[in-house]
Amino acid sequence: MFAKQELNIKLLHLRPRVFEGWNLPPRMPVHLPNSESDSVGNYNRLSASQVNAWKACPRLWFYEKVRRLVMPQIPILFVGRAVEEAICQTLKESPCLVIASAPSDVYAPTPLDEEGRPNREHGGSWPADQLLSLPEKYWPQSKNDLLEWATERVKIHLKGSLDDMKKEWGKHDRKAGQWEDVDVERCHMMAKNGIQMHIDEVEKCLTSITEPMLQAWRNGDRPQWPAPDGRGFELDQHPLAQDGKVTWFEAWEVARPWFVDPDAKPFMMNSVHPEHWFQGEYDLVYCWDGNVRIIDIKASLGNNDRSGDYVEQLRMYAFLWWHTHDKQQEVEGLEIWYLAANSQKMVKKPTIDEMEEMGIELKGLWSQLREITPDIDQCPPQPAPMRSFEPGGIPSEQPVKQTRCERCDWSLICPNGTGHDEHPEGGTYQLPGSYSEIEGDPINKLEDRHDITGHVHTLIHSQSGGAPRITITQANNAFADVQVKAMTHSDGTPTVPDGLEKGDLVRVENAFFQLNYKGAIVLKVDPFSKIIKIERDEEVTMSLLKPRARWNIMGTVVYRTEKRGTSARGEWCRKGLMILDNTGAIKVEGWQADWGPQYDMLDLGDTVIITNVGMNGWAAITTGEIYRASRLHIVSD
Repeated sequence: MFAKQELNIKLLHLRPRVFEGWNLPPRMPVHLPNSESDSVGNYNRLSASQVNAWKACPRLWFYEKVRRLVMPQIPILFVGRAVEEAICQTLKESPCLVIASAPSDVYAPTPLDEEGRPNREHGGSWPADQLLSLPEKYWPQSKNDLLEWATERVKIHLKGSLDDMKKEWGKHDRKAGQWEDVDVERCHMMAKNGIQMHIDEVEKCLTSITEPMLQAWRNGDRPQWPAPDGRGFELDQHPLAQDGKVTWFEAWEVARPWFVDPDAKPFMMNSVHPEHWFQGEYDLVYCWDGNVRIIDIKASLGNNDRSGDYVEQLRMYAFLWWHTHDKQQEVEGLEIWYLAANSQKMVKKPTIDEMEEMGIELKGLWSQLREITPDIDQCPPQPAPMRSFEPGGIPSEQPVKQTRCERCDWSLICPNGTGHDEHPEGGTYQLPGSYSEIEGDPINKLEDRHDITGHVHTLIHSQSGGAPRITITQANNAFADVQVKAMTHSDGTPTVPDGLEKGDLVRVENAFFQLNYKGAIVLKVDPFSKIIKIERDEEVTMSLLKPRARWNIMGTVVYRTEKRGTSARGEWCRKGLMILDNTGAIKVEGWQADWGPQYDMLDLGDTVIITNVGMNGWAAITTGEIYRASRLHIVSD
């Protein structure tokens, strides 16, 4: 039944077909940055969540976006993602190809390009092409048939999504709560409510789609970024097209909203402002009738302060859509689906004048927050009042019992809570039992990356196409192991040059400088690093023996982290501390046995000094690494 289907589908990849019957611009919800003119970069754009965090409290934004503190990861945060993913997996499928009881992986994975997006150049068959159509007796003939099929499918997908999210939650070093407290039946209810809302949309399509729109779909007309359905970007004719009046299963196909393909890599399907300083990712975009409506899915009741943020987020998305479509197309509708309340909240769309004003405000906020990073004094602890909502996101006049500061994750360190802004900034400390003083290093003075020049001494290419093994050497007979952890730089270029050979003179740029547990030098290449071949007359930029590899970090303990797992050697545990001083914050982590007894004695808010800390990290995140020679000391509580 699920054998490869012989379909005469001609895939065209050189041009997007004009979306004739629907009169929509071809870009649709995805608008990628222009690498030649993007001076902002992926890690420095503004987002709706950042804007809402700033408006809730500037100090909250500072702690999370500048100091990079991570809130406790409770299961409900992952449950919402599981429910949304299950709904999208169901929307991706076709009731004419998949029986209700089929396994969740009946569709093969979507072919992706090197960036992790659906591959526009894929010339082979697509997942839906590999399935034979079911016998017509299985095709839904009514709304109830379609609802029964989709409800069963979303239940099957939800089980897998919850399992995946449980694993992801379990791997997080800031996980909190108990996964056993997750109410699976409530998750089923929310997923079913989302499916019901979509089926109502299918019914609208069935009863009101125009003949030109229907014919355009039957002819295979698709936008540049079609709604994920397991098929390619171009079709000569849709394989499920019928004659005459639209059918229920055709309405399912036509009404399918755009959403991020569940197989795509995270953050690869964003819509980026043409000037690159703002970005967002839509949940659902309906456009089957030529009118664009953006839907935000929330696996919640909508009866808390965040319901106000969701409204503002959708209004910013309307602004983003307008700008990424050359100010020629406005969003016609904005909705929030509160799945736990089984409620659809309509949000008033902004006018053109309001979007113009929004653009000025957001651009100014980007300049204030991201173009130049503000210091803590520019981010005062001035929380906005808490807002009250009834289920379904309905504004309420009921007083809120809890203040924003009382529910804040950072009240321990914030002056509006029980904390203060007077943290260490380096300095000396006399360790008990020691005759010498320890000099603490301010966090903003830690040097983690360096440019190192040397000759390629060893080059072993991977047989599987992975990262090569490289060592470099300098004239002083110093060696370094170059560990290539990323093959692609953040600018899209390779981190290892083509044609690299033994004996080449290279510069390893912006690499993490480390000493391993044996004391050997390691240069770690991540997405912010690269290896460049240089001319032989270029002088060595830095001796391998010069960079400092160990540091003494002193600060206030904000929270603990912990990861556990099992390897071939048995069970393992890595623990860590988030340390804050007046200049920055850094997570220091290491194997449980290397922390010593004082780790279990300290309390959050204590001042500590950790000696002999190495530098590690990934991309924009720098971390500290403790070793057997590292020591943790509680300075004050």
